[in-house]
Amino acid sequence: MSAVTPTFTTLTLAAYGWSPANWASVFYPDDLPVDWQASYYANEFSRLLIPARDWIAPVEQAKAWSAEVGQDFDFYVELTPELLQAAHWEAVRAAIEQELAAQVLGIVADAGVVPWIPAAWLERFAVHVLPEGEWFAAMPQGAEAQIGLIRTNEVLSPQALRAIFEHLQQHTAHRDAMLFLDAPWAVLEQLRLMQQLYGV
Repeated sequence: MSAVTPTFTTLTLAAYGWSPANWASVFYPDDLPVDWQASYYANEFSRLLIPARDWIAPVEQAKAWSAEVGQDFDFYVELTPELLQAAHWEAVRAAIEQELAAQVLGIVADAGVVPWIPAAWLERFAVHVLPEGEWFAAMPQGAEAQIGLIRTNEVLSPQALRAIFEHLQQHTAHRDAMLFLDAPWAVLEQLRLMQQLYGV
C-alpha cells in the first residue's frame, strides 16, 4: 500500500475522558488505583478531552487533574446543553477558571451551544464546533490543531480508517490534526499503524 503525502504534517491521538471503552482493562495496570489514572495517562499522552458528563466534584477534580498531569499537559473541554443547564455548571465554570484555565486549549461543542458559552471564554479559548454526526470540527481561528472526535464501540474497518485519513488529507485547515477517541484501545492501535504508514 503506497501512502499519499498528507496535507497535514502531524497527528496527535488522545482520549475522550481518562478511560474510554475498555481502556481501564487494557491500558492501565490492574492494580492501579483510579485516583492515579491521570498521572499514568499523562506519561503517554499530552492532551485529553474532558467529557461534559465527567464533572462530579468540579473543584476537587480540577485541582487533582492539574496537579497530576504536569505543566506540559493540556486539556480540551466538552460543553453540552445538559452541562450548561445543570445545577453544578457554575461550579464547573469556577473550577475551570480557577484551576485549569492555563491548561485549557479549547472548547469542543456543537453549534447550538455556542450562544450559551460565557463571553470571556469565547475570547480566551478556541471554540471547535463539532456538527452532530461528524468526526471533525470546524477550524477556529487561533487553534493549535484541527480537532476530531471518533466515537465507536468497535474496531474500525479498513475502509473507515482510510476514510479518516483521506478526510484529513483533503479537508484539514491546519498542518496539525488531533483525534480524541471515545473508542476501544484497539482503535488507537489501528490509528497508530496508519500514522506510521502516512508518516504523521
